[in-house]
Amino acid sequence: MKILQILTELGPGGAERVVLDLTEQLLARGHEVSLIALKSPPENRTVLDRFLALGVEPFFLGMDRAFQLGRLFALRRAIRRIAPDLCHSHLMHPNLCSRLAVFGLGIPLVNSIHISERRSRQGVFFALDRLTFPLCSACTAVSEASARFHEKKLGLKTGTIRVVYNGVDPVPRPEPEELEELEMLRRKWGVENCARMIGSVGRFDWQKGYDFLLSMLPELSARIPSGETWGIVLVGDGGEREKLKRLASAAPANLRVVLPGFMPDAAKADWLFDVFVMPSRYEGYGLALAEAMSTGVPVVVNPVDSLPELCRFYPESAETDFESPENRGQAAEVIVEFAQHPRSGGTVICRRSEMAESYLGLYEKFLK
Repeated sequence: MKILQILTELGPGGAERVVLDLTEQLLARGHEVSLIALKSPPENRTVLDRFLALGVEPFFLGMDRAFQLGRLFALRRAIRRIAPDLCHSHLMHPNLCSRLAVFGLGIPLVNSIHISERRSRQGVFFALDRLTFPLCSACTAVSEASARFHEKKLGLKTGTIRVVYNGVDPVPRPEPEELEELEMLRRKWGVENCARMIGSVGRFDWQKGYDFLLSMLPELSARIPSGETWGIVLVGDGGEREKLKRLASAAPANLRVVLPGFMPDAAKADWLFDVFVMPSRYEGYGLALAEAMSTGVPVVVNPVDSLPELCRFYPESAETDFESPENRGQAAEVIVEFAQHPRSGGTVICRRSEMAESYLGLYEKFLK
């Protein structure tokens, strides 16, 4: 089977990693995979280099502004040149562009929704999404919450959008030599003397809500056991870095806040954390959360979209409102409590191979 994957860009985001994992699984099963990214090549080449290592050379359209009509025709020409058996697009912009680009070509198109987009400025996209939705052959979402949100937003019958969870394999327990590497990280970050570690992995983006966490530093400080210093480590990078640095600079003496930047294998850091927090404003799935759960670390989340759904699979989890200033004390209390819980055996919700088999089963329906 010749499959064309289409997505926005090849930065270090969750959807990009899912497409990379899916591509690897499809290639291992003997299928041919091509890839189109709507935007230009990324500055961070981590994901791009991994595609190239698989023998998949992406085609970049350079559509760095929304709806450049000429680039839309270029997408259609590229699809005709590649001549796939099926196209699979990911995220709102590629889903919309792909519907228009494949129209009349007789090529099945699967759209995948990776996020429950709630920003008001997306109103025009949702209007176009509703108008063009009949042009796709099938649509999937990465969680029940995301599927139901988009069905309601688009006026679709419940069950129209099929759920395929993102695949995550267990983050391996560190070998002895890797433990030494992790200890070196603790020393590098200056948290080697911290009694407990509060951590998270993700983009420094408004969506991720890290400003909520760093706005409750006084409340966290007041609940840390007397005489102890705790660390807060947020692994990632993005446009909110300077804002988060300003918030971190106000940390009380018994809290050490570190923003170490992007890490290629960031999930390894989950083994350093005593509690993993995800204070997101909205989430389609929560790939970093699923990886953390596989290590058995206790987790605390903002109860939005897919996050309570994932937590139902994981006993060592808690939900608390990160957004309301009046709830900061309660949220801090939950985080401090769960940071003192023991690590569990871990949970894997859906493996990468299971995700690939679900998508292949859907592809085959349109190629019989």
